[in-house]
Amino acid sequence: MSAKVGIIVLNWNGLADTGECLRSLFATDPALRVIYVIDNGSTDGSATELHREFGESIILIANPRNLLYAGGNNVGITRALADGCSHLLLLNNDTTVAADLLQRLLDGEAQTGDAVLCPKIYYARDPQRLWYAGGLISLRRARLAHRGIRELDRGQYDQLERTGWATGCALFGSRRLFETVGMLDTEFALYMEDVDFSLRARAAGFPCYYVPAAKVWHKVSASMGGNLSKKKLSRKWASLRRLVNKHLPSPAARFAALTDFVLTEPPRVLWAGMRGKLK
Repeated sequence: MSAKVGIIVLNWNGLADTGECLRSLFATDPALRVIYVIDNGSTDGSATELHREFGESIILIANPRNLLYAGGNNVGITRALADGCSHLLLLNNDTTVAADLLQRLLDGEAQTGDAVLCPKIYYARDPQRLWYAGGLISLRRARLAHRGIRELDRGQYDQLERTGWATGCALFGSRRLFETVGMLDTEFALYMEDVDFSLRARAAGFPCYYVPAAKVWHKVSASMGGNLSKKKLSRKWASLRRLVNKHLPSPAARFAALTDFVLTEPPRVLWAGMRGKLK
């Protein structure tokens, strides 16, 4: 049976970014993909414009309101599974992809078996600088990080290997994975849905793998005002508390993790503010 990858792209007032993302996807093998654009209650007319420009090249689903990351993607996941897709790719709309992305991910799965797979991801504004080369996690310290972030790619992370978590910027897996693990948790306040999904997948027997041969370029938080915007930081902190409370069963462990984070994270944010990095 040939692969049929349902690519789910969430749009919220992001016509230019979504259009660029779609045009890069059209360079991938059309025999491998179906593209679902989920408009998340946009108010800028972008859903109408996307339909006008791309027509039957995409399946456009318009949500009546903004369901945020998890809710919007769940609409796409549900539709893609109903349509019989063998694999799903959750892809941020502020990305562009290599033309061989889908084949590289499928090749990776052939080596790993059923798993959560994630490509190598670069900064769009600096195309050889890494944004994600695997996910590092220490839940007991409430610490999450991207391996290799801001490093120039010199081939130092070119091994297909297990990793702690897969970013929802470009998260790939089989139909069986999504049917077993279930939907994204809509209780998160935006952010950490991907980490939660990865941890649930690992608990269900699906490891996470980093696939360096598959490549994506990311504009990084285009809809949230930048990587260190106050809005983004606030939402990330709220979601981190939920993640720790959900996945650490011991109250003492939860308290220790969040205390460690509260004591060490503010200096980082303060330093970023002093350098004008908060927006």
